[in-house]
Amino acid sequence: MGLFTFVKDAGEKLWNSVSAQKGSEQGEKLQAHVKALGIPGAENVQVAVADDGTATVTGEGLTQEAKEKILVAIGNVAGISQVNDSLSATSGEESRYHTVKPGDTLSSIAKTEYGNANEYQRIFEANKPMLTHPDKIYPGQVLIIPQE
Repeated sequence: MGLFTFVKDAGEKLWNSVSAQKGSEQGEKLQAHVKALGIPGAENVQVAVADDGTATVTGEGLTQEAKEKILVAIGNVAGISQVNDSLSATSGEESRYHTVKPGDTLSSIAKTEYGNANEYQRIFEANKPMLTHPDKIYPGQVLIIPQE
């Protein structure tokens, strides 16, 4: 459990104007978003969004991998500044996270994190289905960096 910080103005646009919708509507859209990604266990997740852009995610029965994907998928939505993790998951090794900076590529991140640029595929796989192509990352996006 914890609070994860994201770049509020970066990310996928799920709604035209964050301020025009109420927190319950935003929560419903975020729940539909993670379900549409096909992350196992996403149907057991509830999301509430506060006026300050903090999404609180609750649920249980998830693997550690699914939990991390859900948190990152929600946090990488424009208008979400923080994700309050209230999910329970089966035991598993926690991953690290990396916020993409201008000029970053998955290869450069892999070189920094693992010492080998060719390990970029490992990062790409850990971030599917949020990433659809290894070249489609953007500044402010938070990526899961699996342990070695």
